[in-house]
Amino acid sequence: MARALILALLFSSAALARQLTLDDALKLGLERNTDLRKQILLSLSAEQDRVLARANILPRLDFNASASRTRAQTPEGERVIPGIGAVTIPSSLTFSNNYTAGLNLRQLVFDGGKWWNNLSAADLGVAASQAQVDEQRLQITYLIEQRFYELVRAQRQLQVLADAAQRSRDQADFTQRLFEGGRATQADVYAARANRDNDEIIRLGQERAVELARADLSASIGLDPGEPLAVVEGSRMFSEPAAPPETGPAVQRALANRPSLKAFALTLDSNRKLVSAAKGDYWPVVSLSGSYGRNAPIFSQFDDPNLGNSSQLSGSVNLTWNIFGGFATDATVRKAELTALMSETDLLAGRRGVASDVEKAVAQLAAARAQARVAVQTEQNANETLRLARTRQEVGVGTQLEVRDAELKVTQAALARVGALVDGREAEAALRRAQGG
Repeated sequence: MARALILALLFSSAALARQLTLDDALKLGLERNTDLRKQILLSLSAEQDRVLARANILPRLDFNASASRTRAQTPEGERVIPGIGAVTIPSSLTFSNNYTAGLNLRQLVFDGGKWWNNLSAADLGVAASQAQVDEQRLQITYLIEQRFYELVRAQRQLQVLADAAQRSRDQADFTQRLFEGGRATQADVYAARANRDNDEIIRLGQERAVELARADLSASIGLDPGEPLAVVEGSRMFSEPAAPPETGPAVQRALANRPSLKAFALTLDSNRKLVSAAKGDYWPVVSLSGSYGRNAPIFSQFDDPNLGNSSQLSGSVNLTWNIFGGFATDATVRKAELTALMSETDLLAGRRGVASDVEKAVAQLAAARAQARVAVQTEQNANETLRLARTRQEVGVGTQLEVRDAELKVTQAALARVGALVDGREAEAALRRAQGG
């Protein structure tokens, strides 16, 4: 009766909870994950860096204009005029206007390769940023899959432990009836009750593990941890794990497809371009300049439609060369080279890490597949052993200890089967992540 009530409560709460398949969880998580959103924004920022790099090779046109009014006051004084003598000059106040406007055009011609290397570096930076978005999406997918499977594992283990607790309750009731019939001792009754209570404590502890796994999954997909959540197991969830691939080809596929390695390689190429751009400061800079300006004291002259009046037009070829800048260019080039070396180190470390991830996932998948096959047979044998032990106890030739030992073996075999099958699903997910999806 109590078990029926518990099951009814569980089913009613599950009906009210949000039902999520693995595909639903992945879709929701990719939509709400803040880390992925941040990486996408960084990718958009990298695209603006490319626009800024391209701006250096486009002509620059500046316009400037001004209007001014000048007040000038001459103080009273004497001035000696030949033939006339000293003349007193009265104080005077004058005002004058001035209107100016100009256009300046500048076009970079050569800067030692800085502009085209910077532009290439920016293009590679955009591609690296997009690869990082793909890697972040891959990592989030794996995290959600892992937490989904962990919740399934916890729920299946709870079911196994609930069955074990029910068997212990049934055994305690049966032992009590045997005692009342004079076929068991009081010690047998107390031992059966202790087993019953211990199994119930373990079951209650597993309920806590289920809630923690549910909270972890909710956090990974952006749900409120307090929101009811129930996962829907797929049809292949507890089928035998897939056969592991050959390690060598799997590693080669991962090295070719993993987005993080693509990002490392693109970042290395980008930093090498920046080294070449930094070396451009050793060369002179050649540019073309042109300007047109108009300057007039009255607005009617300034507004003259004849552009040749009150105007100046000039053009020039400019060369600037930083012959010595306090070794700043050398330091800038050296820093760029060190950054490229660090990027190369990241790429080498990333390749080793990816290869290790693939090897571990293949080994885990192979072990889980073998364990699942053994666990299925072990569980069948354990169930048959428990049936025989109960039959022997019912006819008076078996002991309660034999039944308890058989019950523990059934529980252990069921937990081992659940663990091996979920480990297989997680290993498959880890292998997909390591190989780039």
